[in-house]
Amino acid sequence: MSLGARAFVFVVYVLLGLSFIAVPAVLISEFGLEKAIAFATFDSHLFLFFPTLGLVALAAFYLPSCAFVDMYWRYVSLGPARFLAGLILIAAGAYHIASGLSANPHRSVWDLKPTTLAADKSEPAGCGKQGGPACERVALIDGVTNLRAVSQKRLGVREFYRSCEDEPLIGHDGTKEVERFCFASTPLSEAPPLSTDAACCTAQQRYQSAIDTRYVDPVQQSITGRVHKLLLPGKVFFLFILLAISILLTVRHSGVKRHYPDQLSRIEIGVLVGAAAMIFFPLMSQGYVQSADALFGVQQKGGFRAIVPLMSFLFGAWAMLLLLFSFRQHDHDLELAAKLAGVAASTIAVFKYDILVAIVVRYLGSGASELSLLLLVGLALLAVVVLLSPLARKLVLGADIKES
Repeated sequence: MSLGARAFVFVVYVLLGLSFIAVPAVLISEFGLEKAIAFATFDSHLFLFFPTLGLVALAAFYLPSCAFVDMYWRYVSLGPARFLAGLILIAAGAYHIASGLSANPHRSVWDLKPTTLAADKSEPAGCGKQGGPACERVALIDGVTNLRAVSQKRLGVREFYRSCEDEPLIGHDGTKEVERFCFASTPLSEAPPLSTDAACCTAQQRYQSAIDTRYVDPVQQSITGRVHKLLLPGKVFFLFILLAISILLTVRHSGVKRHYPDQLSRIEIGVLVGAAAMIFFPLMSQGYVQSADALFGVQQKGGFRAIVPLMSFLFGAWAMLLLLFSFRQHDHDLELAAKLAGVAASTIAVFKYDILVAIVVRYLGSGASELSLLLLVGLALLAVVVLLSPLARKLVLGADIKES
């Protein structure tokens, strides 16, 4: 495997890795650690996944990426031209999708700068206090912190969803509506007043509108939001690269086996580790959607939230393909066992998906504790070091893996 191929992939992946770390670093710098944790856990698919499990996936797919770059440059007919054309196509697609996501009119609380959030108050003034009027919406920062506090005591927040559209085909049996706590309108206390769906839906719309109208003014936009928008194409590019690698593993597996037999074992292990890390992305994305629906309302669709269900399905299919093709060169019994394990895991995931998402919300989403975050960061760092360092692999695995 040529030094040029390794150097090219290394530079690209280092730049991607730095972009993954940059956004949460700016978030902490701009908002301070306490608020940054509240925002990062709410949008964990952005602020937690990429600087941890995203880096693990980069390290895991480093060697397969080097193999395919080298193969196209040296062994494939018209390889350099086809490789560059594919790279340009992927980059253009990533930029297009990132631009569409960034154009979503609905913004997050962290898209507003700290001074704007500090100046924002619950409406009307003095609401929510004893003897005062009920709030039409809470302060923007309070909505996020209240959701985090509740998420840390429950397994998911799906029970706080509101039905904000009348269903003309379903009648009512005359029973009284069950009132629930509303994150967008009610200060959190030991015995908070509960809200009807209609009242909470109105508050959720006011809450989201308060963010969106302030965001229109560039002066009130946060540095974090601008950096995220700037670097978002890199994240989409990374996801597309992994999709391309999975396709190439299927189409050109025999070529990899023929040209890189010494690295084949490490390539297959890297693919499996990378797939295991990446499967958390749709789960954490679904966790974000659950938290966002509880705070902003299920009626406010669009942007990233609209594509999460399709993305989750595609990621599941992607992971299954990698699992099935990774074992096809091994003995039949091992291949069959791997396929059966994959089918069993997929079946469990389908029937218990809501429970999986609720667990993610509690431990890797809006309810994640500081201990959960430390464990996630520590395990991710350990995995990256083991994947990239021969010495670390020898120490952890207890065996000297041959390097080429």
